[in-house]
Amino acid sequence: MKKHIPWIGLLASCLWMVSAVHGQGGPAYFPQFQASPLNPIFRYGDGLAGASWNDPCVLKQNGQYVMYITAAEGFILSGTNTVKVYRKVSNDGYNWTLSPATPILEPLPGSYYAGGTETPSVVYKDGVYHMYLTCYPPGNISTEFVLAHATSSDGIQFSMDTVPVLASDGSPTLYGELVGEPGAVVVHDSIYLFFTAAGFVSGNYVQCIGLMKSADGEHFGTPEQTVSIPNTIYPLADNYWGLSTPSALLVDDTIYVYTDVAQTINGAWTQVALHQFKTRIGSGVWSHDTQPIHTLHDFPWTDGDYLSEIRSITPLLDDNGLLRIWYAGNHLADVNGVDTTYHVYFDSLNFMHADPAYWGIGTSEVAYAGSNGVFSAAEDGLSMRLYPNPAREVLYVHSLQNLHGAEVSVLDILGRPVQSVSGQNGEWLEIGLQGLPAGAYVLEVSMGRRHFRQRFIHAD
Repeated sequence: MKKHIPWIGLLASCLWMVSAVHGQGGPAYFPQFQASPLNPIFRYGDGLAGASWNDPCVLKQNGQYVMYITAAEGFILSGTNTVKVYRKVSNDGYNWTLSPATPILEPLPGSYYAGGTETPSVVYKDGVYHMYLTCYPPGNISTEFVLAHATSSDGIQFSMDTVPVLASDGSPTLYGELVGEPGAVVVHDSIYLFFTAAGFVSGNYVQCIGLMKSADGEHFGTPEQTVSIPNTIYPLADNYWGLSTPSALLVDDTIYVYTDVAQTINGAWTQVALHQFKTRIGSGVWSHDTQPIHTLHDFPWTDGDYLSEIRSITPLLDDNGLLRIWYAGNHLADVNGVDTTYHVYFDSLNFMHADPAYWGIGTSEVAYAGSNGVFSAAEDGLSMRLYPNPAREVLYVHSLQNLHGAEVSVLDILGRPVQSVSGQNGEWLEIGLQGLPAGAYVLEVSMGRRHFRQRFIHAD
């Protein structure tokens, strides 16, 4: 969850029972995201004095990147100010400018969102921008959080619905205790809305990522349970508590969901890692990556054991062959024994501010040759795609068939095998190229009488 508002203790107490992950562990789908050397690409106060930037959500239209993002000016770890939604634009995804300079959506006194508007998730469908948010009345009490919905024709002027989409109401449902942090994605003719949920299913307490579906973006069906924390990777014994802040991406017929992972550190509920899950549409089966995309210890501006986090991941499958992610983070203190160095300061009004070097928005990317959805197909029915191509240290194989039992070989230009790999249970295969001279090679996959061959380049 977000840290604009002080309800961490309540959430920690309500998430201590965590359901098992649905689905099974899978291969590392995109294990080598490369972080930008410019990280954080923008920082606390950039473009707006005192703005604690958080919750990025990125779209790309007509060659321009648009980011919906939140800030509470002059406000760190305080419950007195309200969170507002802003809009930024960029030509490259690294350098951003406010557009407009004022909030595009903010709390309205006397309304159900008078206390805050945060975690915006925006999708574009049938000529309409749909924004979903976490909202709450004054007091910032997590049990009063709701999922809200606003619409716009231009992506700037948004109109809020008069009533929330979903509220936590104490009922014995998976969302009865807590809802928040929507992550929307357009799936064919519907909008799938993922969200953080806590409540009861068949009398058992669950904390999971929930899902609702809608044809018009306003009226949703019954919430259903999707993924929860994979305890094989994040064990309860190490004080991992749950998942939060889902975002989603559709590639071909597969939905990818990205979340934060929460852990208790020094008694505080802390977002410590970014993780991903996937499901094929209609299968009802979720699998998860075998390692986090990033942890808070990957970056100096998030690496700490006290008041430090990495959170709010959002993905974009770019039109230049890259899968890109943006995320927020901070590192507000260093603790060495009894000595604590805080990366914050107070102004004349006693507002706490962050050192800009330790609060900001980061981005990472990975080459994704499948971004055009094209698989190379052999005449006998095997369909696969290779990326990146040219490849350097690792070549990834994505198959439309399960690769269990497949014989996989790398051949040189004379057709001689130079490396063999055993197919694993699943649709993904990772082939290490270390030690192979640079040059042209052929990947050969055999499954019984069926065969697949495709040329690739190993770049030095």
